[in-house]
Formats: sequence, C-alpha cells, structure tokens
Amino acid sequence: MWVLLTLPIVGLALLMGLCAGFLGKAMNSHSRGIGHNDVSFDISPAGDTIVFNGIGAGGFDLYQLRLADLRVSRVAETPAYETTPTFTPDGESLVYAAGLPGDRADHLFICKLDGSGRRQLTSADANDSLPRVSPDGSLVVFSRNKSYHWGGLAHNWSGGVICVVGLDGQNERQLTADDDVAWSAWFLPDGQTVAYETQAGIFTLQLDGSATPKRLADLPAGDQAVSPAEQYFVYTRGQYSGSQELLIANRDGTDERRLLPKLGAYYLPRFAPQDNRVYFCKEEWPDGPSGTPRFSLWRVDLDGQNLQRVADRRLFDQPLSWKPSGG
Repeated sequence: MWVLLTLPIVGLALLMGLCAGFLGKAMNSHSRGIGHNDVSFDISPAGDTIVFNGIGAGGFDLYQLRLADLRVSRVAETPAYETTPTFTPDGESLVYAAGLPGDRADHLFICKLDGSGRRQLTSADANDSLPRVSPDGSLVVFSRNKSYHWGGLAHNWSGGVICVVGLDGQNERQLTADDDVAWSAWFLPDGQTVAYETQAGIFTLQLDGSATPKRLADLPAGDQAVSPAEQYFVYTRGQYSGSQELLIANRDGTDERRLLPKLGAYYLPRFAPQDNRVYFCKEEWPDGPSGTPRFSLWRVDLDGQNLQRVADRRLFDQPLSWKPSGG
C-alpha cells in the first residue's frame, strides 16, 4: 500500500505546491515540485525486488532494485510523472499512477516489469492513486480524489473515495460515499473484502455491497501496512514531520508497541512477503533544518532487531548511478 505519504509530512509542501500551481502554470496541466514527498515503493511477491519511483525523465520514473545484489534498473523512461507502483500477484506486472504531460489529473496504468505492454486503466477527471491488486489478479482497488484537479502530489492528498476497476480497465465503480473521506485501500485475502483508512480508523466493506462498512482496527490516520498473513499492522504516528514513530500492533489494534526507538521520522512501512521484516523510509535533513528533507530506505525484523539501511537518499535522487555504500 505507499502507502500510501500522508498529511504530517506534506502539509507545508502541499500548500507550497498549491501556490506554485496557481501562480506558475495553467490549471489544465500538472504543477508540482520534484522531491522526496512523492517517493513510494512496493516489494515483489517473491520478496526479491523493490520497485520504486525516483528522479527521471518525467519528473519521476519507475525503477527496480534487486535485493540480492542491490542493482538498479529503470522500468521505462517515459514523459509521465509516475508514483505509487504495486506488483500484481504473479510478480510480472506493475500497476501505478501517472500524470501525463498536458493532463491535469493522475490516472492508473499497468505495464510489464520491462515497461512493455503499457495500458491505461482509468481516465476520469480525477486524481487516481494508491492502487492495490486483488489476490486473484482480476481487480484493482484505488483511491480517487474528485476535487483536486490541478495536478500533482496525488498520492499525498488524503481526501477522496475508494473505487475498484478490473485489471482490463472495465467495470469501474465507486465503493465509498462522497462524504466519507477514505484512502489507502487494499484487498483482504478472500478477495471479496476491501479494507481502507479513514480519520476514524480502518474499515472494511464487501465488494458486492451486501453489508455496511465495519471497523477493522482503531489506529491513527497515517502510513499503514498489514502483514501478508493479516496478523499485524505496522504504522506511523506523529503530528508533524520529524515526530513520526514506527509502531506495530495486532490486527485488531491491541498490543501496540514501538518497533524502533525514537531515532528519527519514519514513513511508508511495508511488510516483506515472508512476514518477518518491515521495510520503511527514514527522513533525513542533509542540508540542515532550513534545507529539504530526504529519504533513505531501511529494513528491520518484526522484533525490532537487525536494523539495516538498504540504501541512502541517492537511491531516489540518482537511481541509475546509485551504488551501495562502499561500492
């Protein structure tokens, strides 16, 4: 899920982006800064590859990081601004959000890992982002914001509704009401139930509409991830950038504990498919408090042991020239 970054980190950046959008460019095209506030990543079903977005031709391109040898390759060089990639269950394709030049909204696309076979899945005059694919690979659930039209930072915008569309781009429909602000949806293992975040906690609903939404867990609004076996939630908590903690709790929200000590601000937690560790981004300020925050990529076991930095901030800034420390 990316996930997907939420309000604590992007409040000021979002306001600045909105002002830049109004003053600098017409409202019929994308207008956004290129920075770490739009970083996102996902882990392959086999647990051997991370797909992420980093600086590229369209502002952000999609890249792969092989965990065995830490080699980076670009999925495809495109003029689109690409965010929130997620793997299909077979690990052979990616679904992601992209903003095309001249289009004021982000839409969902699918392509193979080598960038081939690219198809557009949604086309509404709305920002679509944070896709997740059903266990059988037939459906995509995603977040849609229907009021933020002048482009940019789509997956950072917290308002909106939850929608679903077929992997063939057909049978799109809205699942939640316009007045129920919701985001960051994913499928439960049965493939017929969708979970999603709200300010009031995490709720579930049936795709067929046979039941009203039910509360799954009472957790703070923020970056969330659920373990593959649906046993744990890992999530961030903190009101401001720099105060984000990384916590873990049982699926019902009980037995909360801090996964890491307060050593920095943590974002975008993602479980490894093996259910034994968590990957996440850590915020850094290399140029001091008046500079711009950057993210590095880390991982830690579920018991808080074996903390390891996978990649420094250059992975997102210079993907193709990045090398591991000492490499």
